[in-house]
Amino acid sequence: MNKLLFLLVLVAFSACMTPMQKAKSSFDAAEYETAIGLYQKQLKANSPDAPQINYQIGECYRLSNRIKEAMPYYRTALEGKVKGSKLNFYMGYALKANEQYAEAAAYLEKYSKSGADAALMQLAAQEAKNLKEIDKILKNPSYTTISNLEYLNTEAGEFSPVMYGEKLIFASDRRKEKVFETNGTGFQDLYAFEFTDTIKNTGSVQTFFGDNINLDGHHEAEATFTKNGKQVIFARSNSGQKKETHKDVNLFASRLEEGKWTDPELLDKLSLEETWDACPAYSPDGKTLYFSSNRKGGAVGGNDIYFSKLNQGTWSRPQNLGKLVNTVGDEMFPYVAPDGRFFFASSGHQGLGGLDIFVVDTVQVGMDTVTKKPILQAKIKNVGTPMNSSADDFGIAYKSKVSGYFSSNRSGGKGDDDIYYFYNDSLDVKKTVTYYLRGTTYSVNIKNEQKTLTSVNVKLSDNNGTPIDSLVSDGSGKFLFPKPVEIDKIYKLNGQKISYLSGENSYSTVGRGVDVSKLPKTENIIYFDTELVLRVNEFTPVDSTGKPKRRDPIELEILYEYDSARITADAGKLLDDFSNFLLDYYKEFPNTTIELGSHTDERGSATYNRKLAQRRANSAVKYLVSKGIPAEKMIAKGYGEDLPKIKGAKTEVQHQENRRTSVRIVKQQ
Repeated sequence: MNKLLFLLVLVAFSACMTPMQKAKSSFDAAEYETAIGLYQKQLKANSPDAPQINYQIGECYRLSNRIKEAMPYYRTALEGKVKGSKLNFYMGYALKANEQYAEAAAYLEKYSKSGADAALMQLAAQEAKNLKEIDKILKNPSYTTISNLEYLNTEAGEFSPVMYGEKLIFASDRRKEKVFETNGTGFQDLYAFEFTDTIKNTGSVQTFFGDNINLDGHHEAEATFTKNGKQVIFARSNSGQKKETHKDVNLFASRLEEGKWTDPELLDKLSLEETWDACPAYSPDGKTLYFSSNRKGGAVGGNDIYFSKLNQGTWSRPQNLGKLVNTVGDEMFPYVAPDGRFFFASSGHQGLGGLDIFVVDTVQVGMDTVTKKPILQAKIKNVGTPMNSSADDFGIAYKSKVSGYFSSNRSGGKGDDDIYYFYNDSLDVKKTVTYYLRGTTYSVNIKNEQKTLTSVNVKLSDNNGTPIDSLVSDGSGKFLFPKPVEIDKIYKLNGQKISYLSGENSYSTVGRGVDVSKLPKTENIIYFDTELVLRVNEFTPVDSTGKPKRRDPIELEILYEYDSARITADAGKLLDDFSNFLLDYYKEFPNTTIELGSHTDERGSATYNRKLAQRRANSAVKYLVSKGIPAEKMIAKGYGEDLPKIKGAKTEVQHQENRRTSVRIVKQQ
């Protein structure tokens, strides 16, 4: 929406022109209001070119920033099979302005696949995607109330409010010293609204600048002031006269000296002669100027927001604000609130109408596990309803921390653009809570002895296994995922460390949400605590230096009775612990075959001892099978007295150490 767009008016009428030629001449001269009247006469005369005439009327409304009114004419043109190269694109936006979002998305999606303009195809694809998710904006809870500033608004257009002390400076075409043929309105000037009651927003409109600022036949709008109020920068159009150095809309500056504003000077270091440069906005400290421009280097086909820094009285070369803010649509009316938040209007981000108001919202996306400080990220946020609508909403200015003014041409107002008052009590009553998942990593050995385990690689995923976050537990085994978790979700945790089996755990936040209104602060953090346990891999424990080593075989101190293969109660407890380990081990290494080798002491004959050892090995395997270990993954081997632990044992204690069962891996794929 180019509020200050100025097109040269060329007068090319001739007595011999046909009515259609006169209409086209007015259209080509950007005299859209005149052209509409001439085209309407042709429709009433039942012209055979009715479909094309309807298309031209639709274009007149679009080009004069009244695309909502273009919709019925575009529809008639489409029904008449008019082949406008961008008709589907503009029809989509006309439907959007009339809140017919589903049909608008269909037209834009069609253009994105078969259009002729690459930049518009890209914009159409993004806008079609945005429109399919528009319910997210409509359903977002609002803490804002708005009201029409009735004592200020008229049937003319009023827009771009800005606070100047206790006054509200704004632009309006109410003077109508001359008709602007593009849309049939007057030229815009800058005015002041002086409050008599700031609570009820009553007051009166006063002249603020002299006639050296508000020139006849020019648009002046969008003022911004330095903090001390002694300098103003505003946008001014040319008058169409060849003698003027600036060809379009440019930025001008004026100083307050001895109670009067000096003659404005063109900011030629910022505003180029051949480009449209408007919507200036000072930062609160006056060291940065933001403005909108259609200069080269920005997004193709749209206006981008630029900024310049003031250094020792000189403005730096303007820089594009970047892709976070700027799109292939229009980005205009930048504004920096006193608290530093950056607002702007855009037709390219996900919005409800032509222009919506957006804010660069700094949100917390996690916690730094080292500094324990929040990790912040800038995101673009639609301010939502009721401030945004299917019409153009733009030009916000704060009066206090929770209130201010903005512009809109929505239905129900007094004129074209009206200024509205808003009050947002979210700073007082809206509370937020962010949830984080933290925990401790532990190890457990074959005897179920648990202790803290450090330096574990921990991964967080959703219930479908999609990765979300990862980290390493610290020197105390503690971990805290930087990314927040959501309520009513199930999460999966996985822990990995050399010489340990993988640790798995699930954590559910279902039903764990709290009543935000009862929390003590405006911004609250709640931590969910969990544990992640990794089992020691008994086959590859670590040595004294922390490096993995193969321990093969594992020796189980099964206390067999003399000359017996019976599994005693104590032996059963030991095999129970070992079976728990094996159950976890086979989850990770399913193609492993182990041997349970049984040994006897050296007393008795070697042949008898081998048979006794085989019975003991068979007993151990049978017991493990009863605990769920697959029989095909185990081999029972009786070694008898062939491999004594203590050769030539003398005491009963030494004989007992020889009566043992060992476990080793014989096959692993």
